[in-house]
Amino acid sequence: MASPAPKKRLVQKTITVPGNFRLGCDDFNSERFFECHEHFEDVWQLETGPVRDLYKGLIQVAAAFVHLQRGKYIGGERLLRTALAYLAPYRPDGAMGFDVERICRAAEEMYGRVLAAGPDGVTTLDLARRPHYEFDLIALPAEARRWRAWGFDADGVAEEMTITVAE
Repeated sequence: MASPAPKKRLVQKTITVPGNFRLGCDDFNSERFFECHEHFEDVWQLETGPVRDLYKGLIQVAAAFVHLQRGKYIGGERLLRTALAYLAPYRPDGAMGFDVERICRAAEEMYGRVLAAGPDGVTTLDLARRPHYEFDLIALPAEARRWRAWGFDADGVAEEMTITVAE
């Protein structure tokens, strides 16, 4: 009989939005998709403004790749489809320093390959042909003001935020 999963506990950690963006981008680009999802989720959970769906879309792209790494067609297909819907409003001008149009084009290309591969061929997909996550740190203060984003002061300067998460 398998032992039960260890119980999660609540822990506090200090983050900055740009720091989590950097960690999330580095993880995504290194095929650590689950870890990427966690870094963006730390920010998404506390964001209540208009960029909340941007973060959700980025999280869902990462989660789709978790499913694709595991050879799971249904999860990969569904999450890529819904991620593109969440990201759509940000495509024309980008947001929070992300070139959302570029990310979406690459995600759409992968989505087409997932559909073409079907459930039986998903394990043959080349996951190296995926979006590349990066953001413009220089543009971030103006973007934080533009979107009134959580984790920044009124001047767009990133603040250290203490959050509580389950680990």
